[in-house]
Amino acid sequence: MKRYRIANFYIDSTRSVFRGLPKNAAMAMAKKDMESSLKSRYGELGFDQKFERYMALDKPVLSVVEEHSFLLEDICNAYVGGSFYSALTGACCLGERIFNNIIFKVADDFKSSPRYKEVYGKGSIIDWDLAINILSDWKIIDDVTQTKYLRLKRLRHESVHYQKKEQDAAAMSLEAINLVNSIIHHLFGIDQHRKDILLYFDVPGEIYIRKAAEALPIVKTFYIPCAVLVGPRFEMAHDTASGKFKIIDNYPYDAKEITDEEFVRLRNEHTGKTGKTSDTPTKMI
Repeated sequence: MKRYRIANFYIDSTRSVFRGLPKNAAMAMAKKDMESSLKSRYGELGFDQKFERYMALDKPVLSVVEEHSFLLEDICNAYVGGSFYSALTGACCLGERIFNNIIFKVADDFKSSPRYKEVYGKGSIIDWDLAINILSDWKIIDDVTQTKYLRLKRLRHESVHYQKKEQDAAAMSLEAINLVNSIIHHLFGIDQHRKDILLYFDVPGEIYIRKAAEALPIVKTFYIPCAVLVGPRFEMAHDTASGKFKIIDNYPYDAKEITDEEFVRLRNEHTGKTGKTSDTPTKMI
C-alpha cells in the first residue's frame, strides 16, 4: 500500500526566480536579495558579465542528491567566474564520472546482459563509446541523451588533446556544462518530465515514485535512497531540535497492494488537497 516519497533532493531555483516577472513586492525583494547573494559569491567586479554567464546555465531545478550535485556546482562557479578552460575540462570529466558511477552501481542488475562481461572486474571505463553504448543498450539513456553524450565526448577530445585551430573556450565550456546539465536532468531529474517514474504533484506539493518504477535499476539505485516509504495517512511534524521535518506514520495499513491512482486518491482525501500545484515539495531530511 505504501509508496516512496522523494524527501532528499538538490534544489537550485534561483534562475527561475530571476526569469519570472516581479509579480509583487515580495518577489521583487527576493530577486534583490538573491542578486546581493550572487555578488557576495562571485564578487562585484564585472558582475554584469558574471550574471549573464550565471543565467546562461540551464541547471535542473530539482534532482536527486548524488556526488554530481556538488561537483557540478564547482564547475558552474568556474564558468561564472571566467575560468573557462577549467569549467570545460571539469564538465567533460564529470560526464565521464557520471557514466562510470551509473554503470558500476547498476551492473548487478544486468548480469544476464552480454555487456556485463565488458564491465565485470573493472574499476572504471575510459572508453566513452563503450560506456555510452552500454547505457543505451541497458536503456538507461534514450537516443536524445545518447546524442548529447556523444557531443560531450567530442568536446572532451577537442579540449584535452591539442588542436591546430582556434578554440573558443567560453563557448565550448558553456555548451559542455549545459550538455551535462541535460544529461543530469534526464538521469536524475525530479520534475514533470519524469512522469514515467514519478507521481509529480498528483498530490499537491508532494512527489512519489510510481510502483511500477521501483524495480528499475536507475530508480532503485539513485531515487529510492533519496526517498522515504510512507502510507497515504502519514503526517509531517517539525522537529525543533534538528530544525527539520520528520515523518509520523503509525496508521495500521492493510497488507495489500493498491494502484498509484488509489494511493493518490487516499492521500488527497487525508490531506484535504485536490488538484495539482507547482509549489516546491518540502524537503524532509
